[in-house]
Formats: sequence, structure tokens, C-alpha cells
Amino acid sequence: MPDEKKQKIIDATYNIFIYGKYEDVNIRDIAKKAGISIGSFYQYFHDKDDLYLYFFTCIEMKYMDKQKEKTSSILFGKETIPIEEVCTQIEVEFNRTWYKVPMEVMQKFYFGEYSRELHACLMDELMEYKYAGKLKDSVDTQFIFHLYTTSMFNILNYFRDNDITDENERLEIKKKYYQDIFLNGILKDLEDK
Repeated sequence: MPDEKKQKIIDATYNIFIYGKYEDVNIRDIAKKAGISIGSFYQYFHDKDDLYLYFFTCIEMKYMDKQKEKTSSILFGKETIPIEEVCTQIEVEFNRTWYKVPMEVMQKFYFGEYSRELHACLMDELMEYKYAGKLKDSVDTQFIFHLYTTSMFNILNYFRDNDITDENERLEIKKKYYQDIFLNGILKDLEDK
């Protein structure tokens, strides 16, 4: 895709999803705002969910790459970098729309092709720890990877069910879960974290 066309689609996508309700967004509006034909849209994306998940995944990858670069670990890092230090303001705002998308879209993300692509680096990190002897001997990395992915989905469900909207509270809940439960269950020695 030419850079100019890609930027128009990015800008249109971010703005439409930030300022509109997910269910009300349609491909016709995105194409019109991006200045492309509907046919051009379908050359690059299957549907609205595919468009949304593609750009959401790009932001998540950007964030995870920076986390790995700064702390040398995504799963086992001692600190979490605020997304505002990694992404532009509009990327941060688009990323926050995640908490409002339908559950079906979240399921596509956590259990579909985007999950495999995004979380491949997490599996690599699990394997590094396994080969370094830092994981408990009983740990099945495929199973742990599955638990990690499904727990992310379930944490989002928990936030929705309990109307937890504060970013800092969400972050603390996630950190507590991963430090106290997830990592505690798979690492041989918590000193390795």
C-alpha cells in the first residue's frame, strides 16, 4: 500500500473509532473519510473488525517492542512502561477504544490470527526462560501460553463486569495478577523476575 494511502486510512480509522461507537462505524464511512473507494478498502481488509484489529495490533507490537527493548522482557520485566511514553497521543486514544469494542472482536484478537502474530514474541520469551532453566520443570510452555492469552481476555471481561474504567486501577490489577499468580506459578525462583 502506498504510504500516502496508508496514512489516510490510519487517520480515518483512528478518528472514526475514537469519536464513534464501534457498532455504528461502517466501511462506507471509513472509505469516504480516507478518500478511497470501498473496493480499495476490500483490497486490504476483510471487514471492519480486520481493519480495527490490524491497527490495534500495530500499536500493541510497537508497545511490546519498546517494553522488550527497555526492560529486556515483555513477560518478566520488573517495570511496565506507560503507553504514553511509546505511542503518539492519537495512538493512545485509539488503543483505549479497546475497552469498548464488542466481545466478539476481542475474541478474534485473543484467539485468532492476530493473537498468534502478536504473541509469538511472548512464546519466544517463554522458550528462552525454559532453555535457561528458569521455568519450573513441570511447565508446559504451550499450555502456559494458552493460559496467558485466555487470562488477558478474562481480565478484560472482569473489567467490564465490574465497570473498572480507571487506567491506573486496570494496570495495578494486571500487574498484581501477573506478579502474584502467573509468574509465581511458572518460575523456579522468583529472584529470576
